[in-house]
Parts: sequence; C-alpha cells; structure tokens
Amino acid sequence: MVAAGVILAFGALLYLSIRGVRLHIVMFTATAIMALTSGLPAAEILSVIWRSFSDRATVELAAAVLSIGLFSTVMHETGFLDRAVSGLTAFLGNVKAAIMAVPALVGTMPVLGGAALSAPLVDKLGRPLDLPPDQKAAINLVFRHGMFFVFPFSTSLILASKLTGFSVPRLIAKMWPMSLALWGVGYFALLYRVQVKDRLSPGFSQGSEAEVAAASAEDPEHGSAEAMGQTRLSGLKEFLVYGGPLLLALAFGIAFKLPLWLALSGGICIAVALAIRKGRPLPSGAALLKGANLTQVVAMFWIMAFRSFVEMTPVFRTVVDKATAAGVPPALLAVLIPLAFGYANASQQATISVLIPVLVPTSGSDALRLGFTSLIYGSSFAAYFFSPLHMCQVLTCQYYGVNIQAIYKRNWPVLAGFMVVLGLFYLSVAAL
Repeated sequence: MVAAGVILAFGALLYLSIRGVRLHIVMFTATAIMALTSGLPAAEILSVIWRSFSDRATVELAAAVLSIGLFSTVMHETGFLDRAVSGLTAFLGNVKAAIMAVPALVGTMPVLGGAALSAPLVDKLGRPLDLPPDQKAAINLVFRHGMFFVFPFSTSLILASKLTGFSVPRLIAKMWPMSLALWGVGYFALLYRVQVKDRLSPGFSQGSEAEVAAASAEDPEHGSAEAMGQTRLSGLKEFLVYGGPLLLALAFGIAFKLPLWLALSGGICIAVALAIRKGRPLPSGAALLKGANLTQVVAMFWIMAFRSFVEMTPVFRTVVDKATAAGVPPALLAVLIPLAFGYANASQQATISVLIPVLVPTSGSDALRLGFTSLIYGSSFAAYFFSPLHMCQVLTCQYYGVNIQAIYKRNWPVLAGFMVVLGLFYLSVAAL
C-alpha cells in the first residue's frame, strides 16, 4: 500500500507538471496521496502537516518567495529595472559585455517565464552585432540562467538551503563553477567570433541620463575619450541609483546576515522611497497582488509537507539501498534521476523539493551531503534548462519566431560544457 502510494504520488506529480498544472495544486495532490497511503491515522497526518507548515524553515521560505515577488513587481512597475539596465549598458560601453550582463541582471527577477522580460533588450543589443534570431534567443537563455548558482536571492537556492540546512552562501561557494561553465562556454560558443557592425546605443529608457550622454558621445565631433568617460560615468550613476534597492538589499543581507525576506523588505522600502522621490507612480494593489505569486507561496508550504512524508516512508531508502547493492553508485543516482525527473516536469523547484530528501544521505560528513546536494541541484538545472516544457524557452522562441530545435543547435556546446563540469563534481563526490 505504501509503495503503491509513493508510485501514484510521483506519477501524479509528473503528469500534472507536464500538463502545466500550477505548482501548488501539484504539490497538494502529491502530498495528499502520500498522506492517505502512508498508513498513518488521520490525527497523525494532520499533525505532520501542521508541524511542516509551522516549522520556522517553512515560514521563512514562504516569506522569502512572497518578498521576491513583491520586490520584482515594484522594480518592474516603477521602471527601475529598465533604468538599471540602461545604466549598466552605458557603463560597460561594450556591446558584447552588455548583451551578457543585461539578461543576467534581469535574471535576478525570478518570475515565471522571466526570459520574456529580457528578450526585447537582448534583441535591441543584438542589432549592432547583426545576430540572427536563434542566436539572440540562445544568448538570452544562457546568460539569464547562469544566475541560478550564484545569486543569493534565487528561489531554487533558498529552497535547497531550507531542505538541507546548508546556508545559501555555502551552496554558492560550492556550486559557482557551474555558473562559470554556462557563461564561459556561452561566450565562446555564441559571441566570441561575432564582430560589432554598428555603434552601440546604450540607453533604453527614453530621456535617461545615460542615453543623453551616449548620444553626445556618438557624435563624431564630440566622440572623444572624455565624452566616452562621461557616458560611462553617467551610466554608472544611473545603475547605482535605480539598481540601488537591489544592491542595498544584497549588501544588508550579507553584511548583517538578515533573513532573505527581511533584506528584500528593506529593498522594497528603499524602492518605494526612491519612486516617491523621483515622482514615479507606485504599483497598483492589483499589480502587487499579481506579482506576489501567492500560489507559489502556498506551494512552498505543501513542498515542505511533502518532504516530511517522503522522509517518513521507508520506500525510497529501500530503493536506493537495492540500487546500491546492485552496483549502482548512489552519486550516479543523484545525477541520473534528477535529469530524467526534471526533463519531464520542467521545474527545478519541484525536482529538488522531491529528490533532495530522497537522495541526499541522512548520515555522513557535511562534505558528502553538500556534494550530493550540488549533484542534484546541477542535474535538475540541466534538465529544467533544456526541457522543451521550460517556460523561458517557450516564450523566448515565441518572441524571436524560432523553433526549439534551432536553440538546441546553438546551445549544445553549452550543455556539453556544463555536463563536463557536472561530471567533475560527480567524480569528486564519488571519491568521498
């Protein structure tokens, strides 16, 4: 009965994810199946759910997801994100650097299908490089998603931290080479041989200081080094001002070791104060409610409840033990199972929430547990990133009018490079 329930719960999770059902419904359904087939009395089932919901880690996780959604909404609705991008582009002054940095910056706003936000910016930046649509689409995806391993406010990193007990900085310190692989191979595969055809016009926001400075710098009569210096200075100023809420939230969170939700709440207050000072209209209540991603907040509670039932059942440990006895290394399972599971459901959060409790050893050194966590996180990312159901890929293909096969053709070296790095991680974990 218990084993049948586990199979049914995972089957429902995969099926509903593939069908595009929202995460909170998927996780509620899977949790309900696990609970009802666990053999526990009703009172104990309710007790497990309540303990999961009221656990501090769960509450902080839900608060973090809520604050991320609200912060992203404020930055987008006030236009501060556009102005920060404009300033950063002007400051860099190099179209290749800009076309890598802009999607990475927009990638700090973790919203479903968020690559659609950076696609128009990459499209504009790609004009001086004379890039075809499929190449711009690949660039938009690669440089946006490299942030998943190094950005402290990444929802997936926070979830992995709560599931394992490792701090986010410790996870980043372990997994940053995966970002380096994405960005490094992405640059050589997609941009290294590209020649700049025209001058870059750094400004995106009409009337921005960076755009005015850039216009004067591009004037042949004033295109001196001094003028370009002024352009970069104006761009840096614009980036620091309008990207200030994000930068200060990061700085305060790291310096004072604040919980994510508290650091981002401070960032929201700073953004609101800046909007009032600049005379910008504040986001409407409807926009904030939509951006708060309340269904995703609810999903975090059910993810943690699902984890509790997964940890209680002996089924997964039995399967892993039998696979190990049959000669399959546990570290290999930590790569292959997330690859298959994540490719099918196109959700890294769902994959790590289900498989970290199953595949990370409950005993052993911290180094071993951290190694398994990095394998699951990296393989689930690879599966999610290249899944045809990945919403960022779907929306990017729609924007540029290309098919997903064209993006695969562009990005296969990136996948190969990433898997080489993941393989090195595997060898290091297998040696422990």
